[in-house]
Amino acid sequence: MNDLASADADIQTAMMEVISEAISGGHSGGLVVYDKNDLLIFAGQQLTILLGIPDSVLAPGTRLRDLLGAIYDGGGRFMSETGGTKRLLSRDDWISDNIAALWKERHEALMRRGADRWISLAKRRLPSGYGVCILRDVSEQRKREEQWRADMERVQLTEDILDNLPFPVMVKDTNLAFVAVNKAACRFHDLPAEALLGCTGTDIHAPALAQRLDGINRRVVEDGEEIQLPERLTRPDGSQMVIVANKYRIGKPGRYYLVTAMQDISRMVEVEEDGRGFIRLFDDPNLFSAKLHRKTKMRDALQGADPDIAGSQILIVSSDPLFTGTAKAILADFQVEASSVVDEHELALCLELVSNAAVRVDLIVADRDLAFACRAIGSNYDKQVVAFDAAALEEHLVPTLSRELTKLRGPVEQDEEDNWQILPDDPQPCVDILVAEDNEVNQIVFSQILESLGYRYAIAVDGEEVVRMWHELRPSLVLMDVTLPTLNGFEAARAIRTLEEEGQASTPIVGVLAQAFDRDREECFASGMDDVILKPISPDVLETLFAKFLVVAGSQQMLS
Repeated sequence: MNDLASADADIQTAMMEVISEAISGGHSGGLVVYDKNDLLIFAGQQLTILLGIPDSVLAPGTRLRDLLGAIYDGGGRFMSETGGTKRLLSRDDWISDNIAALWKERHEALMRRGADRWISLAKRRLPSGYGVCILRDVSEQRKREEQWRADMERVQLTEDILDNLPFPVMVKDTNLAFVAVNKAACRFHDLPAEALLGCTGTDIHAPALAQRLDGINRRVVEDGEEIQLPERLTRPDGSQMVIVANKYRIGKPGRYYLVTAMQDISRMVEVEEDGRGFIRLFDDPNLFSAKLHRKTKMRDALQGADPDIAGSQILIVSSDPLFTGTAKAILADFQVEASSVVDEHELALCLELVSNAAVRVDLIVADRDLAFACRAIGSNYDKQVVAFDAAALEEHLVPTLSRELTKLRGPVEQDEEDNWQILPDDPQPCVDILVAEDNEVNQIVFSQILESLGYRYAIAVDGEEVVRMWHELRPSLVLMDVTLPTLNGFEAARAIRTLEEEGQASTPIVGVLAQAFDRDREECFASGMDDVILKPISPDVLETLFAKFLVVAGSQQMLS
């Protein structure tokens, strides 16, 4: 810059305009050159836009003090953030601070002007006393940095939260290898994160469990369908816990990940000696209950039953991912092909397409909440519908399908000792007692008592089912809970009485009440019931009841 005084002024000005435009790069910015007397030699015209000042103060010979005063007056106060400090100064103090900064050999600062304007200043004072200042509008860059910093803080916060959650969270890639685990997952597997990352299920689980989970995990990754699985697990230290595993897919096509979050519900489970358990929230068995056991227990229970359902075509109807996922997992173990729809509207459309394409659907499995609508639609296509609660699938799905599919295939010859399966025109009852009860805890109580007393029985879980099973099984007596879904006990009793043919022996129906309200007792008798008993049920009460109503039927059986 020592040659500025001797060079042609026009050439100097033209060169500095070019430099100033190059510095701005099409954005707000510019160049300022001043001498040792703090008089302006050059100021790029871009500064009028950047700083909101008139052209007159950019003329050569203008004092820097006047230029700085115009900047202060035209755009409010700069707030310096150099060194991480923030100051809001008076006009004179602000001008004095900036004049002092211009005399430093090198000085860089980031100035904030307004709520979202940021200007970068790079100043240099040459040995000859001339000074150069480069200004750039870095607002967008600053916003990106702020956003990046906020994103990083949010990511770090999310990672800290996930890592310190009290329940295990695991992430797998499309190859089902662990790519992320939190601290609880490491404690759950009793392995450090380094030992888990990169491993697959076969590396840490027994072969049978690994194969089962692998099939479920792949289905979630491929279909994107969220699944909830209740499981009883034995940890490496031998302790047992009951968990609900929530599995879902995240990411984009080609970069999907499987997330598994597990909740330990062991404290809510009462484990019995035979390995069965019941969820008891707030110690209220009537609030919610579900049986939890492993698939192996279900297989053990079915040994000897030989469920011939392999190769069947089953259509599942439910909007609950837990119901659909559990049903598909169970049916896959028995080589049953299963498809699913989410509601009765999709069911009607699916059955229409199936009918036109001549595709086989053997049976429809419906969520209990959709049972009534599904049965109406299924009847239009001559399709049988069986309904379940999600908690009852593990124990009842396969036996029920085996029974229903056997009936659909037609009568088969029975052994003389088999009292369960009869031809449709057999006049003898198929069961002694038909229990209408939707609460699973009460179902188990009835089952244990009736088995101990030696009676054949069947259980219906809603009013529609009890009417249908009464017609099919012709029980000797019906125990009717009055608070049933679809049809309550009163409505179901009236339906049975309406269906009884003239001259046919009337089936004894006994109402089962939770409370001894007179209005309920009166409604029981008004609906056609023969007697009423109260919960809780005991063997003595049932024995007295059966002695009263089954003696005639028993005598007739002995005579035959």
